[in-house]
Amino acid sequence: MTIEGTPGDILPNEGSDLDSLSTRERQLQEKITSLKDFVENEPERLRREMEERMRTLPPPSEVARIKREDAFMGKLTRNELRNEKRSQARSGFLLFLLVMAILALVMWIVQVVS
Repeated sequence: MTIEGTPGDILPNEGSDLDSLSTRERQLQEKITSLKDFVENEPERLRREMEERMRTLPPPSEVARIKREDAFMGKLTRNELRNEKRSQARSGFLLFLLVMAILALVMWIVQVVS
């Protein structure tokens, strides 16, 4: 039994089939390479991230206090804020009157004793 024809007859007539197969093979090899890289390096990367999280200190209490104050101020409405300032001003005025009364009493006691 003899085979007639040339080697070009054995290969597919269209070069696009070979090109598409070689392209597909190259894509699969790239995918395999990326998966191998993932399997080899991912555990190490995860371990480094975990160590970094453990080394990082939590924020100081001052930062937490500022965040709480900001959250509280964000929740206040404009009228609530105005009422709070009015209340603080009234308290300041009452403190001033208290200090003045104490000074008047001290001066009166000094005057009576002398």
